[in-house]
Order: sequence, then C-alpha cells, then structure tokens
Amino acid sequence: MTLIQQLVKKGLLDKEKASSLEYEVKNSGKKEEEVLLEQRLVSEDFLFGLKSENLKVPMRRVYPEEIPLQVLEIIPEDSARYYHFIPVARKENVLEVGMVYPEDIRAKEALEFLARRQHLSYKIILITLSDFKGLLKKYRSLRGEVTRALEELETELKEEKVEIQPMAMTEFEKVAEEAPISKVVAVLLRHAVDGNASDIHIEPTKEKIRVRFRLDGILHASIFLPLRILPAIVSRIKILSI
Repeated sequence: MTLIQQLVKKGLLDKEKASSLEYEVKNSGKKEEEVLLEQRLVSEDFLFGLKSENLKVPMRRVYPEEIPLQVLEIIPEDSARYYHFIPVARKENVLEVGMVYPEDIRAKEALEFLARRQHLSYKIILITLSDFKGLLKKYRSLRGEVTRALEELETELKEEKVEIQPMAMTEFEKVAEEAPISKVVAVLLRHAVDGNASDIHIEPTKEKIRVRFRLDGILHASIFLPLRILPAIVSRIKILSI
C-alpha cells in the first residue's frame, strides 16, 4: 500500500485529491514523499512515522555531529547522494545505515555491494528527507576547510614576489612555511587524527593529487588537490618532520 493510499485509508485525503497526487508522482518523476511534503498535506515526522510502520523499519533522528569521519567515509558521497542513504554508526562489523527510501531495490542492491566490498554486514534505519539533507553536509566539512585554505593559497601565489638567490629556498618551499599550505596540511592531519586513520596517502596523478586515509586497513579517497601544490605540501611535511 502506498503512502497516498494509507492517507486515504486514515481519512486524511479524499479520493479525488489522492488521484491528483498519484498523477503528479507518475508524471513528475518525484517520490511520493516529495510530492506530499511539497504540498504540506502532512508533517514530515508523521509521514515518515507512517512509512516506518508500513515498512517495519525503525525510524530515528540522527545529527551530523554524531557521525565519526571514519564511519562516513565507508560510503562515498556520490553514492550516498544518489541513493539517499548514509552511514551513521558502526559496531564491530555491523554498519548502521540511514535510508530515506529503504523500499528502493536499487538502493538496497548498491548498499549490499558497498557493504560486501568492505566485508561488513548492515542494519537499516529510516531517516527523514530533511535529516538526510542535513547529514550530507558532514561530507563537506573536510572539503570546505581545505577549499578555503586553497583559496588563500591562490591569493598568496598571485601576490607573492619571491627573490630567488643561490642556495635560497624555492618559491614553493617559502610558501610551504606560510599560512595557506600550512593550513592545508594541518587540516589533513587533524582529520586523520579525528578519524583514527593509521596513515595518509598523498598520491599525484596526471591531473590532480589524490589524498586517501587508511581506516581499519582500508584506503578511502577523501579529497583531490591541485597538482601544482604538490612540491609545497611535500616541503611543508619535510619541515614538520625535522
């Protein structure tokens, strides 16, 4: 039974309105939940409570600060955004995943694939659409800080005028000692520590630098950086290791 049909059964929608909504769902490509919430026919909590009861999937509120970085990175952001699911907790080899659409067969197949690849089993909880959108912002925390640091670096590279002398540091080495690159490295180190990563892999590719964190023996790609700042990052790390 669809959510619209359940609302009719409960006397919260008349049949004419229900037919109109079903037509919109069919022709707009939107989910039932989106159409019902857009028209403010019921509250989100009520709607998802009804869905939880119908699917026999427990519903729970989850807040971004509750999700550790190492848990979040088990599922890539692109997959989370596309399938509307997000990892929220891990207990030993059981991954707890918040899903907006647990009834979506393709989403469940994708989750099974991702969990199997990580040698994990999983438990599903139902989360609301607005909670999911809020949780997605967690993915931006690392990227946001690094992006701001890179913007500062771009400004500094444009403004910096370095006079290179024999035996003096190169421009990149000089920049590496100063705030923007220092901040980039500090952000990477801090997130590695916060996420209990055992090591960080900084890997130059043909076009970009890929940064990966090793969590529980598995490497997880987190961010990409401009290839041209590689010497500055290397120089800064060498300075820190002295």
